[in-house]
Amino acid sequence: MIIVYLQEILFPVLLILFFPYTKKRMTQKKTQSPPPKAGVYAGSFDPITRGHTDIILQAARLLPKLHVVVGVNPLKSGGLFTPDERVDMIRHEIETAVKPQLEKEGIACDIKVAKHSGLTVAFMEAQNAPFLIRGLRLGTEFDAEYPTLVANHKEYNKFTPVFLCTTDPHLQIISSTLARELERFSGKSVKEYVSPHVAKKLKKRIDEKGLRF
Repeated sequence: MIIVYLQEILFPVLLILFFPYTKKRMTQKKTQSPPPKAGVYAGSFDPITRGHTDIILQAARLLPKLHVVVGVNPLKSGGLFTPDERVDMIRHEIETAVKPQLEKEGIACDIKVAKHSGLTVAFMEAQNAPFLIRGLRLGTEFDAEYPTLVANHKEYNKFTPVFLCTTDPHLQIISSTLARELERFSGKSVKEYVSPHVAKKLKKRIDEKGLRF
């Protein structure tokens, strides 16, 4: 009789009490989505050029989340701008050039800017960002990039390199180094390759350090 009582009365009661909880847990498990695919675009950005901004825009079109990282190498000299100044300039370009264009295209991308003094792949692993964005100006740059990619893959084998080229051929020759040199020698041509905001800061810094030729 006791067994019959447990089977016919107690078990249905327990089922009624615990089924909603079990169903909720099962639903939650099914609806859990993986974290958004994120990418990392790292460089010196000393300073950020229109070419860099174009690569950021292209990467933002591909990924829902993007980290733009200013690499800080303690073995090298400080550079023309401090890492914090470079971060500020990048954020300005994203707010004034990248995000307005993304809004026009109806694209949403969470873009973060940070500085990092360690390996780029270590930052990628910490941020769960498996895509490494690299900008290529000329075809020969791939040959220079490849050994570094192989070495980094040994440190963090879950990343996927994504190579992007600037959409404007006029920008394929520009680099931060060339922008600095153009400002030192003339200051005229540099406005074609960096934004007015960056050009103003570049001119001021060159003059402050007495680097004008």
